[in-house]
Amino acid sequence: MKGLWIKDLQYIYLQKYYFIMVVLLSIGSLWSDDPDFILTFFPAILSFFTQSSISYDELDHGYTFLFTLPISRKDYVIEKYRFMLVFLWGGCLLIDLLMILLGKVPNTTDTYGHMIMIACAMVMVQSILIPIRLKFGMEKSRIVMFLIFGGFFLLIAKLTKVFASMHLSNTLWLGIFLFLSVIGYGISRCLSIRIMNKKEF
Repeated sequence: MKGLWIKDLQYIYLQKYYFIMVVLLSIGSLWSDDPDFILTFFPAILSFFTQSSISYDELDHGYTFLFTLPISRKDYVIEKYRFMLVFLWGGCLLIDLLMILLGKVPNTTDTYGHMIMIACAMVMVQSILIPIRLKFGMEKSRIVMFLIFGGFFLLIAKLTKVFASMHLSNTLWLGIFLFLSVIGYGISRCLSIRIMNKKEF
């Protein structure tokens, strides 16, 4: 498992200029009139490094070599999900730290509640993306993701209207997002393990 983390961190190092650009953009956005945007943008962008690492693994039949090493397919999947969580929630902590250092701490707890809900939403998004990517590969997954996300966002739009009419409190919204993200994460991880165990290279 440690070797998988080192491999993925090396992939991130290859994209260091992109990472630095995102950090600089985030710092610049903190000086705007509405810095709250970056609280959701930065962690969301970091979570997509998981997709980049899968792309590198697929490149030039990388899986064929990767699984000659003493790691199981289950270990590979678990590492990807943990990697995603570390970068997503790590991004939340990092942008919070930057806001504190720059004196841009929000005056209300609503901003942080919104950030946590967005982070939970990104967990659900990645819980959809990862098994699709593992199942169909880099090329085919683009079409499949387009179709699935079209239906996903239509469903979210409908549910949002329903919940809005119920006048739910922010605390209850937060609880719903946390619950859905945990359930989605668990189902997705089990599904991805099953996909990888059946996958032929």
